[in-house]
Amino acid sequence: MSRPIMAYPAIAATVLAAACAAAAQPSGNIQLALDKLVEFDIPNAPVDTAFEQLSRKTAVKFVIDPSVYECMPYGDQTRLGMKVKGYTLREALSPMLGKQAMEWIVDNDTVRVLPAPALLRMARRATYKELEVLGLINSLKAQPPGGETGDVLEQLRKAAGNKDLAIIFHASAAQADKEVQAEAVRRANTVLPGTPASWLDFLCHGRGWTWYLWGDSIMVVEKARQVERQLQRQVSLRYDNADLTTVLLDLARQARVKLSMDPGVMDLLPAETRTHFNLRMTEATIDQALEVIGGATGLRFVREPDGLRVQASERLPQASAGSDSARQRPPFYVKKSLTMPDGSTVELLLRPDELPEDVQEAIKAERDKLFELLIKKYRPTTRPATQPAR
Repeated sequence: MSRPIMAYPAIAATVLAAACAAAAQPSGNIQLALDKLVEFDIPNAPVDTAFEQLSRKTAVKFVIDPSVYECMPYGDQTRLGMKVKGYTLREALSPMLGKQAMEWIVDNDTVRVLPAPALLRMARRATYKELEVLGLINSLKAQPPGGETGDVLEQLRKAAGNKDLAIIFHASAAQADKEVQAEAVRRANTVLPGTPASWLDFLCHGRGWTWYLWGDSIMVVEKARQVERQLQRQVSLRYDNADLTTVLLDLARQARVKLSMDPGVMDLLPAETRTHFNLRMTEATIDQALEVIGGATGLRFVREPDGLRVQASERLPQASAGSDSARQRPPFYVKKSLTMPDGSTVELLLRPDELPEDVQEAIKAERDKLFELLIKKYRPTTRPATQPAR
């Protein structure tokens, strides 16, 4: 039975932090501020500027989660506008931020702004056009099909002014079955009237599916395939003498997937590997990073519908089950730079005992030569204490 050690994506760290601070409940001041009627008209401005103005006008501190910038078309230079009149801030926030593909939570005495789940599932920056469609998916009040009202997709097309918008089921065995698709649509229609986002969520619910927007297409895919997509995110990494569990958690955070571990799997690794792990990669995917870690440690990363599970490979228990000397491997490394097929660079750090014996002997010989040169250069010259009589 696997042991989950982290919840989800970019939201995970925030929600986890909020949960840990649950004992310190948000003060009444922020609750009072959220329930006050507000009126503001903030013209298009960079994200930071827009929320700074919102903070001044509402007396509520807004904190933008870093993951928001990673999802926006131009990062912190993405422009947005906000306008509200005659609603409390609490009533206005969800529909207002939903139009920007964002959501919010109360985090102690602040309001933290996060990417909406559908925005995170894109696994890349959205374009302005996609952001507009996602905003409609999150905020449009779709009606049950019938009479002059088309189905949800047709209503969405009209609202977006995009007749090319389509729902595409990825061709797995179940999803390719037209009857299965039709039944999923019939069941999803029971949640209407409601947003297209809630309709799509219910379409996928209980079937191991999820959805994301890609250009003019709403892609319905199996969750395991979505995990694989998110692992293809390109990153540059540098971990020096890092705790390996922390490294894996950070990679899961960057991929925005859940991470689970088989009980005791990390204890099978040598202590030096667990606590002083080194990895450097430039413009590589998270999946490539996991491959390198697996090759260096013997860990295996199994894809599951909701994320990754860390297991021991067949060779790891055998290598670790022997005497204590099997665990006490040399704490130094041989560094090798590798160029991957896609042009990315991987700096692989190896222990000498992971190399073939002839390579180990060659390294030892070169090391001995270096020691001899250093001894000749730096050993002090000694002289007799007294000069012999002549």
